[in-house]
Amino acid sequence: MISALFGLASALGLGAADFMGRFSSRALGAPLTYGVVLLLGAVGTTIWLLASGAVLVWSPLGCTIAVAHGISVSVMCILLYTGLARGPIAVVAPIVAAHPALVLAVNVLMGVRPSPVQWAAMVTVLAGGILIARSAKAEPDYAKAGSNRTTVLIAFGACLAYVALVLTGQAATPLIGEFETMWIGRWAGLVFIAFILLLQQARLTVPSEWLPFIGLQGGLDALGYFAFLAGANSAAPQITMVVASAFSVVTVLLARLIIHEPVSKMQWAAIGLIAAGTAVLSGT
Repeated sequence: MISALFGLASALGLGAADFMGRFSSRALGAPLTYGVVLLLGAVGTTIWLLASGAVLVWSPLGCTIAVAHGISVSVMCILLYTGLARGPIAVVAPIVAAHPALVLAVNVLMGVRPSPVQWAAMVTVLAGGILIARSAKAEPDYAKAGSNRTTVLIAFGACLAYVALVLTGQAATPLIGEFETMWIGRWAGLVFIAFILLLQQARLTVPSEWLPFIGLQGGLDALGYFAFLAGANSAAPQITMVVASAFSVVTVLLARLIIHEPVSKMQWAAIGLIAAGTAVLSGT
């Protein structure tokens, strides 16, 4: 039961935060938006750390992997927010959600031998990704030459970064725990984002009217990742992974219900293929 609740919290938190990222990224740019989200998360987790009196585990290997995890999360979120800002959401989110197929592919390279069911699920996810990429249509207000292809490439880049954050998160949490992994990762990601903003010579100001919006987005983002990492160490981590894999469906449904983004029958079919294959891969 607790594993399923962790997965549900992760799916709802990440799905809602990603949907909100579409608007904040359009207004402020993806790096600055996620930089503020990370800052709120880093400060929040530090306050919680000090208030709870939690004992940190100073494992050199665990902390190093946690830093890599934080950077992977930052790269993924910048690409994801950029893709969501371009739209359509019904194309970007499902492609990113196809990451379990690639995680399994990495495991195969490391010597894991998938079952016939896993192979079938991986083919299903890849077929869904191809289908949704072919069905992509740029939004009228964002139409540019080659924008479809660029958006799909950005989404696939975010998917690859998601693979890295899953693998590093799973490697770090047994060594130092889920909370410390997230805490170190937030600060490492913040330093990485700050470096990018310095290179871009970006304007580091956020209009006051956007602060409550990004504050809520940051809270949902932190909730989603903490629940994801906590579920990885629960009694039934496969259940957490299955339920959490629905985050892209949450994002698409919010886009359909709130901003009335059109979703074609072909896109719904592709989303269904990716969600089904992801659920099987996450649960095996």
